[in-house]
Order: sequence, then structure tokens, then C-alpha cells
Amino acid sequence: MAKIIQKRGGRKEAFKKSKLVGSIGKALRDAHISGSRKKRVLGKVSRAVLKFARSRKTLRASDLGKKVVNQLRRVEPAAARAWLAYDRRRRARRAKGKGRRRRR
Repeated sequence: MAKIIQKRGGRKEAFKKSKLVGSIGKALRDAHISGSRKKRVLGKVSRAVLKFARSRKTLRASDLGKKVVNQLRRVEPAAARAWLAYDRRRRARRAKGKGRRRRR
């Protein structure tokens, strides 16, 4: 399992399965997918992405995101669109200097 995630800015942090599952769940929510369908898609996509991460010690966040989007496109295209829409909004905020940044 990938133990380290390299973020876009070069910063590294520990891999957290809960963050992965949470972000997929939010994409499903934004795509108005709920109930048993949400559970099924969440399980299928998270299993595939975790399998991808298992063979690596370090994983770039961008590669992880691409894998999530590709899996969502196969299983639930509306959720893939929701994921990409969120990512575009986040990048736009960051470009304007309004992105949330943690102080260390």
C-alpha cells in the first residue's frame, strides 16, 4: 500500500484511506447518487483504487486522482463529472489565491 502521497506542490503526507473514500462519497453525493447504488459504486471504485495503490510506496496525488476519475467514468459517469467539476473549482480558487492553505 502506498504509504506516502506526494501532493501537487511537492509536499508529502501519509496516505489515508478515509480521505479517499470520503472524496469518492462526496462526488457521488454531488451527482445525486445515494442508497444502495452509492454503497455499491463506492465499494467498487475504492477497491480498484486501493489495489492500484498497493504496489507503490509513494504515489502522486495527480495519479491517484486520475485513477479515481477513470474508475468513476466506468461505473458512474455522473460522479466522474462531479469529481472533475470540484477539481476545476478548487484549481480556480487556488489560482486566485483564495485556496485554503494550512500553516505549518
